[in-house]
Amino acid sequence: MRPNLLYSSTSREGKKRYAFCQDLIKDLNLSILFRSMAREDIWIAEMIPQIVLTPLQTPEEITYRHAVIKDFANNKPFLEKMYDIALRQKKQFESYKTNLDNNRMRSTSYTSQILEQLNYLKQGQMEFIHLRELLAANNTSIRSQGIRDLYNRLGTMPLEEIQTKINDMNLYVDGGTIRYRISLGGGLKMAEIKILSMENMHKHSKDIKKNKLQELYHKYVKRNIISLNDEELKKEVNHLNEETIHHILSMFQPYLNEMLSFYQDFAEEMAFYKGILQFASRMEELGIDLTFPQVLPRGARDTSFTELYELSMAIYTQQKPVGNSLVWNNRKETFITGANQGGKSTFLRSYGIAQIMLQCGMPVPAKEFCAPLYPQIFTHFTRREEEQLNSGRLREELKRMSEMIQHTERDSLFLLNESFASTTEKEGSEIANHILQAFYEKDVVVIMVTHLYQLARQWYKKQLPEVGFYVAERKENGKRTYKILPGEPGVTSYGTDLFAKLIEKLNTVQK
Repeated sequence: MRPNLLYSSTSREGKKRYAFCQDLIKDLNLSILFRSMAREDIWIAEMIPQIVLTPLQTPEEITYRHAVIKDFANNKPFLEKMYDIALRQKKQFESYKTNLDNNRMRSTSYTSQILEQLNYLKQGQMEFIHLRELLAANNTSIRSQGIRDLYNRLGTMPLEEIQTKINDMNLYVDGGTIRYRISLGGGLKMAEIKILSMENMHKHSKDIKKNKLQELYHKYVKRNIISLNDEELKKEVNHLNEETIHHILSMFQPYLNEMLSFYQDFAEEMAFYKGILQFASRMEELGIDLTFPQVLPRGARDTSFTELYELSMAIYTQQKPVGNSLVWNNRKETFITGANQGGKSTFLRSYGIAQIMLQCGMPVPAKEFCAPLYPQIFTHFTRREEEQLNSGRLREELKRMSEMIQHTERDSLFLLNESFASTTEKEGSEIANHILQAFYEKDVVVIMVTHLYQLARQWYKKQLPEVGFYVAERKENGKRTYKILPGEPGVTSYGTDLFAKLIEKLNTVQK
């Protein structure tokens, strides 16, 4: 049995992470998002990157997660109790595995292994019952398929009956009786052994009274128990009891394996959902919008958003940055040009972060957001450390692009930020043009921020319906609004504005 709170029963298998996760984290500043979700919880911090960077493949899978998030958001105490169960069992599992491994190294007997297995089975079974009771108590407020299906699966399991069977094996520790039917073979050796019953001593302890010891002796000892005086015979019987418990535990092994898998998945899933609610709570404190996106299937080419903002900047500055609202219909390639320091790279990051969050089932930083799913997302950003490579920078850019292309499939998304600007404009435009043409023909979606005017102008002249052009707005007085608007590629990035500011500062220093 699986908890299936992240995936429906048919959708867990075959999931894989993005091919270049470290590039995504670095270029999109995703570590800021991860820290905001974890809030110093080590377990959440460990699990969040793995889940966030494993994209879902269908709109239905994302809707499935949205519903679970909404259930938990509407009942936060319920989420906290679910997470507490997950965390307790995670710690119990770690202790169980550690002790079991240590005991195997130190001892060849079954004794320690039996005790560890019994302890974990009892603890895990009690948590199953506790989890079912918690789900039953909140059943009327549960709307999501994921949580309701978990409740129904637990409801069909004979949990109390299984717990009784596990508790019966406490006789190995607390004392009790095992009744056998034994057939003797040649040499009076035991040829066939059948277990008739097992009873824990605690089952009778409530009925035991000191003034009835004689009656108890007559009932339980003289009639049902053979008193053993021979030490060797006692050892044989003790060994038989140990082998009996070990044999019974081996029959429980498939159930134990299912329990281990369940709680391991449950801990991962609850870490993700608690991380989302912690993140959403922080955004609410800052008065910053989040929305559940509308998700289109893979291969769709329409994208639209309202007041999309750069999340890492919002978290860092603790205020909402300037948002952008655009509609892209039937787009394969999008060029963004315009003024330096005009918000082009910030906008590209804002879109990349939102798309990553959409594809793992999270609410996104916008008032409205609608986009398709992409099997892979790649970022190819200029980096400061590459700027120090001088002549080797272009080589490094081309190497990274080559590696990404090897992992590219149809309908993938590339986010390019000043790619191939390390060489002359003519050479950079020529290189980029060949790559973009191949992407266009192979249905790979590209959003490119660039100062390569020749490149942008060349594509603009083609007037292809699936290619769009946008500019970073700059007022006549030079003021940047950080808005990205539809517009023809400009011949200048307004570098003279920066030069004028530099001269102004130099004049101020001289005075």
